Formats: sequence, structure tokens, C-alpha cells
Amino acid sequence: MAVKVRIPTPLRFATAGRDVVEVEGANVAELLNNLESACPGIKHHLCEADGKLRRFINIYVNDEEVRFLRGLATELKPGDEVSIIPAIAGGARRSMSVYLTFPERLVDEPVIHDMHHECDVTFNIRSATVSSDMGLMAVEIEGEEDEVRRALDFLESRGVLVEPIGKSTIDS
Repeated sequence: MAVKVRIPTPLRFATAGRDVVEVEGANVAELLNNLESACPGIKHHLCEADGKLRRFINIYVNDEEVRFLRGLATELKPGDEVSIIPAIAGGARRSMSVYLTFPERLVDEPVIHDMHHECDVTFNIRSATVSSDMGLMAVEIEGEEDEVRRALDFLESRGVLVEPIGKSTIDS
């Protein structure tokens, strides 16, 4: 059975701009898996690596938030409407563009991957140059202000040199 899923503006990059996507699912967890199949990359923004719903994402079945129902096990029936709503609480989203310099010992390490899994941020690699003895990247990191700061601290703690590119929204 197909269910209408309302997609918020910040996630429409994964839906080719569509505000409603129809996918099947017997419950919310199955619906999210099918949504990921239909719109690759969207589930990462909704769920943690362990499959739990991210803290600042609310999912409603009709007018009821799933955390007050059966969570991701909430059953769906024909005619249900699912709404994905990012929480407003938690601070403003910020982005920061930085140059990252990786020393030789980190060139083959998954530092960016580890940062992404440690911190609730998204990133966009704008450019990268890697040789056997050094790596240079221009990266935009976006998330809640405290998470962006935590991500930068994480990178520095691993030995990555972090240098801001121009003025970022985290400074304003």
C-alpha cells in the first residue's frame, strides 16, 4: 500500500524537488527504507547509523508524532499521511567552509567519515588534492552550531590542520 510522505524543503534535494513522495510500507521503519530506495541519501538525514530516528527529526502519521505511538514500528494503513518535520528547537543551523590539511600519517585514514559519524553534521567536499605525503581539502561543514564546532574540534584532535575560508555563518 502506498502512503503519501510529505517532504520538508531542506530534504527535497533527495526527491528532485518534490514535496510529496508516495512509497509503500507496513510500518514507519519499512516506509523509511523504501523512501531511501526511492530517494537515495534521504534516510541518512532522518536516522542515526543504528537506525534510530535522529533527535531533531519528527515524523507524524496523520496528526500524531510516532514517538508517542510505537516509534518506527508504528503501523501504516491505506490513506495514512506521513509528514517529516525537522524540529525547530536546538539552535540555528550554521555552515563553515574550511581548508583541511592532512599530514602524511592521515592521508589513508577515514577522518572525514569518522567526523561525520561522531558529529551530527553534513559536509560537502568542494575540492581535494591528495598525494602520498599530504592531503588538502576545501570542505563546507553544516549543522547545529555546537555540532559544527564539535566537528572542527574532532578534526583538530585527530591532527588535521583546520583553517577557515573567508567568513562563515558560524562567526556571525
